[in-house]
Amino acid sequence: MRPAVSLLLFSLLAGPACWPMAAAEPAPPLELRVGDRLRFAVTEDPEAGADLVVTTSGMIDLPLLGLRPAAGRTVEQVTAEVRAALEADYFVRATVRLSLIDRPERAANRGRVFLAGQMRKIGVVEIDLTEKNTVGRVILANGGLSDFADARHINIVRKSGPAGELETLTVDLEEVLKKGRIDRDVPLVDGDFVFADAKLINW
Repeated sequence: MRPAVSLLLFSLLAGPACWPMAAAEPAPPLELRVGDRLRFAVTEDPEAGADLVVTTSGMIDLPLLGLRPAAGRTVEQVTAEVRAALEADYFVRATVRLSLIDRPERAANRGRVFLAGQMRKIGVVEIDLTEKNTVGRVILANGGLSDFADARHINIVRKSGPAGELETLTVDLEEVLKKGRIDRDVPLVDGDFVFADAKLINW
């Protein structure tokens, strides 16, 4: 019997334990969130090193650069953005080292959404996942829309599906708030990004 045939028969008789193992799927990139502690260093400037915390607004306060967005980005994305900013203004070449050193545990019933655009408050907002969190309720609880917001077109961007595809939903908050159409208010889930456009004409 030829060796190749013998090997095939052996693997079939031996069962799944001897079958070739499929390669494991790589873990999705870890996104930073509020409360994460990071260690920052620049090889070319030892005095620029610091330990940082992602603030409640989703920012980190970097030496030389000041506040930079971090929540919702990966360490690699933030590192690349910081490197580009430093090389634009301070260094010919910057070797940036950024690492996550501590992540406080988050209660299973707590989540976060991100508010941006024409709102009284922008940044990361913590929500209680045991309650009904809709676009209207969350925005009102955090100061409401600005005077220049287009209340009829509030966009919600969320990750959906096994591959994390981006889905965009739109809610007419004017109907919800002024006409009481709460049935048209959109429920929010952990990780949603809510954006309010500005009116085309403001008067």
